[in-house]
Amino acid sequence: MDRRGVWEADDEKSGQGTAAAARDYAAYLDGELAEHLRVYLFWLEERRPAAPVDRLPRL
Repeated sequence: MDRRGVWEADDEKSGQGTAAAARDYAAYLDGELAEHLRVYLFWLEERRPAAPVDRLPRL
């Protein structure tokens, strides 16, 4: 049973913005997360921020 519509309507009534935050987070997971992880892995390996000429590790 799909309760998304009910959940979003309830969230809208409460004014908390939880539904929008969940959609934004899902979009982040599908989008920018991989790049952020690659930058973080570089830092873990090299102990310095990546320069524009550095190659980031693959996931």
